[in-house]
Amino acid sequence: MVITEQNKMRKKMANTIRFLAADMVQQANSGHPGAPMGLADIAVVLSEHLNHNPKNPKWLNRDRLVFSGGHGSSLIYSLLHLWGYDVSLEDLKQFRQLDSKTPGHPEYGHTDGIEITTGPLGQGIANAVGFAMAAKYTGNQVNSETCELIDHKVYCLCGDGDLQEGISYEACSLAGHLTLDNMVLIYDSNSITIEGDTSIAWSEDVESRFIAQGWDVKKINGHCYNEIDEVLNDVKTAKKPTLIIANTIIGKGAMELEGSASTHGSPLGDKIIAESKEKEGFPAETFHIPEDVLVRFRCAIENGELLERQWVHLHKQAPLVEQNVAMKKLTNPDFSEIEFPDFSNSGSMATRDSNGQILNAIAKALPSFIGGSADLAPSNKTDLKNMGDFPKGRNMHFGIREHSMAAITNAMALYGTVIPFNATFFVFSDYLKPS
Repeated sequence: MVITEQNKMRKKMANTIRFLAADMVQQANSGHPGAPMGLADIAVVLSEHLNHNPKNPKWLNRDRLVFSGGHGSSLIYSLLHLWGYDVSLEDLKQFRQLDSKTPGHPEYGHTDGIEITTGPLGQGIANAVGFAMAAKYTGNQVNSETCELIDHKVYCLCGDGDLQEGISYEACSLAGHLTLDNMVLIYDSNSITIEGDTSIAWSEDVESRFIAQGWDVKKINGHCYNEIDEVLNDVKTAKKPTLIIANTIIGKGAMELEGSASTHGSPLGDKIIAESKEKEGFPAETFHIPEDVLVRFRCAIENGELLERQWVHLHKQAPLVEQNVAMKKLTNPDFSEIEFPDFSNSGSMATRDSNGQILNAIAKALPSFIGGSADLAPSNKTDLKNMGDFPKGRNMHFGIREHSMAAITNAMALYGTVIPFNATFFVFSDYLKPS
């Protein structure tokens, strides 16, 4: 890697993230420093590409960033503070403390900037697929050939454990089938789990798996800023969902603990942290953020506000009146327009039949109402009649993927433009509960 002035600054920014994460875990005497330290370089370059507005976390056309490995929350909170979200340095110091803004796993609605609650491995991948699906449907309703109101990306950071979980197979298979080119999965491939090297329980060819599922696959050195930057530029014009296999070192920078399983879920210790900071020429004080580093990260505020203003202007100037009308109906559904069926004189009726009529009545009134079944629509009467198939229509075909179906619709419900439903037989609903 060429050591340019830009890359020197990137390294300083990455080290700031590493040591913030390490200090947070050390002060709490609990947490996971390994993944945040290994992902710090990627996080820095991703910051240069991410379109978001820290002063308005609900801006509709922002890029979505999902941390499937929610245990790496010290990375998430460090970034949110550095970018300028409502997460203070004091909040970082209260990491994993009762009633703090920075719990051990990120929680939607509790901490500014968290897109969705994650923790159980693999679930965040399915959530990210849900965001990407919601964006595709919304784009098909409000975009025109000359004016795209929805054109953002969905980025998801995941690790070895996420890809071992079955839910990731289900969700990624569907994403490939639907050609979700707005989906970018960044795989932190450090080959380490709690029990040791991943080879003790896992030996599959991840690249071939994703190619078979219809994804583009890129491989990079997850600590080479130039390679990270190049691949993040490439995915902006992708024609398929993209998996970026980033080969990283867990606990990067943690002296003799670097690359070891012991950095995964335990504090590094004051001695290791002090020696690591000294080696990098970083100040010894805890929770230190160099001023020039903070200035660069905080550019996210100015850039984000500019991007949102440009988007609002584009929205107002949309050449087709129908675009703004469609957007309004998606973001502000009028429930009073629903004409529910009257079953007063219908006699006995199977609940699946009555529910089917109710679903269709809702869908007729609300263009934001979309959904489907795990390969059961003809049986459980969830077909929305004459409304077409996703992504342009309202009927979603999840296939036999109950677990990911629930996680996908959870994310769609948070997206901001759709009211999703999913359905299966009651006896199969246990598959949905973990989501």
